[in-house]
Amino acid sequence: MKVALGIIIRSLESEVELMNFVENAKKFNHKIDCVIVAYTFRINPIAVSKLSEKIPLVAININDLNFSKQQFRRLGISSKTTKTLLQCPIDTSKGLVPYGFNRNTIVIEAILREIDVLFFVDYDVYPVLLMQSAQGNILEETDFFGAHLKYLKSGSKVTTGEYSGYNILPPAVFEGMDDVLVGVQKSEMLDYWKHSDEHRCLMFQRANRVAVPCAKILGGNCAITLSAFSVLPPFFSSFHTVDGNVFLNRGEDTVFGLGIKKGKVVCTDIGLNPLHDTYKTFPNEPDIVNDNAVQERFYYACTGWVGRNPSLNYILGNDLKTTREYQREKLLLGLEELAKYTSNPKFKTIINNFDDSWNSLNRYIAEYEQMMEAWSEFTKKVGLKG
Repeated sequence: MKVALGIIIRSLESEVELMNFVENAKKFNHKIDCVIVAYTFRINPIAVSKLSEKIPLVAININDLNFSKQQFRRLGISSKTTKTLLQCPIDTSKGLVPYGFNRNTIVIEAILREIDVLFFVDYDVYPVLLMQSAQGNILEETDFFGAHLKYLKSGSKVTTGEYSGYNILPPAVFEGMDDVLVGVQKSEMLDYWKHSDEHRCLMFQRANRVAVPCAKILGGNCAITLSAFSVLPPFFSSFHTVDGNVFLNRGEDTVFGLGIKKGKVVCTDIGLNPLHDTYKTFPNEPDIVNDNAVQERFYYACTGWVGRNPSLNYILGNDLKTTREYQREKLLLGLEELAKYTSNPKFKTIINNFDDSWNSLNRYIAEYEQMMEAWSEFTKKVGLKG
C-alpha cells in the first residue's frame, strides 16, 4: 500500500514547515512514500533539497501542473476537462487559490502517481493532542498515521476527526451572536458559542476516544482511500468578488462530505483530535475585542461562510429564495452588533459579500456541474474501481 501526505502551502521557505508529520510517521514506524506539496508562490531550493534527503517530495506549482497535464494527454482526457481540473480559475498573484481546486490538484497528482491512501493535513495542524490533566493542559504526541490506518485497513474508505485547540469561533459575549451564526449558516454552533464565557472556545482531546460513523470530514485531518473516488465527488468551492477584491468561499470539505453520504461510502470519525493553531495565538486565548489579527481571521472566516452558502443550499435542495431572505435579515442584525462589540465597522461590510455571493449563484451552479462532469471523465479514464 502506497501512502502519501498532502499539504497545501503558499510558499515553502524551510523544511521545518513540513517536518512535524514526517517525523511523526518516522517515530511510529510508518512509511510515507511521498509528500505532495501544492504551492502558489515559490519554494526554497535549499528547503526542497533538505526535505528530499529525508523523504520523497513532490512539489507541484498550482500555476504549472506539468506532470498532471502530461498524464492527461497520455490518457486522452479532453481539453475541456483538463482546463476545468488543472487551470486555476482566478489570478493567483496574491496567493489566493480556491480551496477545492487546491485539494483536487493534490488528489489528482496522487491518483496519477498510483498512491493508494492520501492523508491531508493543514499547515497549522500538528500531530499532538491538547489534553486536560491534573497538572493542567498538556500536549501529547500521537500516532497520527497509525490511528487513521487502523480504520482504513478494517474497511473505512475515509477517516477523519475533529481538532483540539481554539475553535474558529473565538470567545465572545454580545447581543446578536445567534443572528450572526444563523446568517452564516452555522446555527448548529449556537449553544456552543453562547457559552463561550465558560469554556473559552478551547477544545480538548477526549480521554476516551470513540470511533463513530460519520459523513462530515475536516480537510486538515483526514485520510482517503483513493479508489473510493470511483464514487466520491471532487472537492468543490468557488470564489466571489466585492469591489474588485477576491474572496475565497469555504466549504470544500462540506460538499465532499455530502458526497460521502450520497455515495454510501464508509467514513469514520476516529476520535483523534490533533492540535489546530487556528489563530496562531496558542496557547494564548484569541482576543477578538482587542487583537486586530484575530478580528481579520474571523472576518475572513465569515466571508468564506457566506460565500459558501448559496452553492451549498443549491446542492442540498433547499428553498433558495426563503433561505437567502431569512439569512440576510439575521446577518444584518448580527453584524451590526458584532461591529459594535469589536469596535470594528469592517464586520458590517460582510453583508456585501453575502449579496455578491448570492448574485453569483448561477455561476456557482455552472462551475459545480462542469466540475462533476470533468471529474467523471477523469476517474473513468484512470480506471478507478472502488
